Amino acid sequence: MNKNIDDGGPAFPTPPGQQFNDGMSLRNYIAIQAMQGDWASQSESTGEWTSEVPEENLLKRARLYYRMADAMIKVSKE
Repeated sequence: MNKNIDDGGPAFPTPPGQQFNDGMSLRNYIAIQAMQGDWASQSESTGEWTSEVPEENLLKRARLYYRMADAMIKVSKE
């Protein structure tokens, strides 16, 4: 992972006074939510998500989800 990328901090920060646990980053959480929405919008008739999808296509889609997460984190700080 590129250490220069703002990951937005923890997705579910621990309240003060409780045991600290970073857990997943906000960046990963947003990317996962984008992926879930994308997958949920697919139908069997479109045939877009099958076990036959080339890895190159999956990597492109994963990069898109992280680009969306990066943009959302950036905009949230404006």
